[in-house]
Amino acid sequence: MINRRDLLKIAGLSGLSFSAESFAHSLKSSESNFAESNPALFLNIHANGGWDPTCFCDPKGRRFKTQITPINHYMTNDVRSPNSSSPIRWAPLGKNEHFFQTHYKKLLVINGVDTSTDNHSIGTQYSNSGQLEEGHPSFAAMLTACKGRHLSLGYITNGHHDLTRGVISKTHLASLQFTTRIAKHDLDEEHLFWSESASGMEEIRNVCLERLQELKLPGINQSLNDIYLSKNGQNELKRLHKNLPNLNHFTTKLGQQGAIAIAGYCSGLTVAAHLCVNGFDTHSNHDVGQTVAFDRLSSGLNEIWTEVERHKLQERVLIMVTSDFGRAPHYNESNGKDHWPITSVLFMGAGIRGNRVIGATDESLNALPININTLELDPNGVKLTPAHLHACLRQYYGIEQSTLSAQFPVCEQAIPIFS
Repeated sequence: MINRRDLLKIAGLSGLSFSAESFAHSLKSSESNFAESNPALFLNIHANGGWDPTCFCDPKGRRFKTQITPINHYMTNDVRSPNSSSPIRWAPLGKNEHFFQTHYKKLLVINGVDTSTDNHSIGTQYSNSGQLEEGHPSFAAMLTACKGRHLSLGYITNGHHDLTRGVISKTHLASLQFTTRIAKHDLDEEHLFWSESASGMEEIRNVCLERLQELKLPGINQSLNDIYLSKNGQNELKRLHKNLPNLNHFTTKLGQQGAIAIAGYCSGLTVAAHLCVNGFDTHSNHDVGQTVAFDRLSSGLNEIWTEVERHKLQERVLIMVTSDFGRAPHYNESNGKDHWPITSVLFMGAGIRGNRVIGATDESLNALPININTLELDPNGVKLTPAHLHACLRQYYGIEQSTLSAQFPVCEQAIPIFS
């Protein structure tokens, strides 16, 4: 049984705190026009561990069954496509057929992205921030700092390079069950999240301030000045609950994570979120492991997009799917695949013209250069990197000239991936 003091500590750790500035803004912003007056919700879904694009959106089968060192066990002739005119292709594994047939018209697939590393932490950082060097915030954190600093749940994260580097505070939703209980006020009198008494609110305030002092984040005074929890915060949670579906109806944790972020956006509280799916680090039993992990990812994406459509937000939610890096173009002695720097990235949603593929890899899974203006393969072109894509994101969201973009620059120019 969690006691009252533990709940208060969890509240402080989770970032469920509200400032006078954020509440004043929430009174001025109606839920009905939030999506029209604010940037599209940014959902960065991270496939944690290093996915194998050849098992998903950059398929490469073996040409004949007796091939000694096949890149995959399935046959090249079994690679699927929605029709003869579509460039979208997928590996004949798991639930790929259902996912791509359902969503190919909405998907922008970017193959041959060079992360320049086979290190998990560096690859994850590069994919989510556009920077190889340490010390840079994720794009989701930067976007929130530029567009939603005043929002109480502006940046929601479920982990994996959710670093803010002090540019914004974050709400870490480690426990979906606990988050739902708070939103629904499903706490009895003995375990109240807050008390109506002055002493109860003061206790909550002190717990939050103790946590902030432990963190010692730079810029904390500017972004979290005069933090306190009160009845005002309860009103914001009620707005979240109003838009939050029954999470028991979701079959995946990814779907639940996305539903909470979308509810936060519809409530005028959230700008960006980091979501994650585990299971892609397949150094052994690769085919089974990747198939299970991709099924989990595609099922979660299906549930998220269903929620997007339920709220009629098809043009107000941008989804980017990344991973640490790719997997090697051959099997090891444990029937697994080790790390490989070349990977793929998926986009769908706001600003994206679907049924497109940009970039490519050769049969040995090396990235092929492209012309950054025409996006066509070009031997005299450049290899795509996460930095190119993050430059695109900054341009799309209109923060490329911001102070933070100058403080944390990307080393590549934007390419025309947004319509």
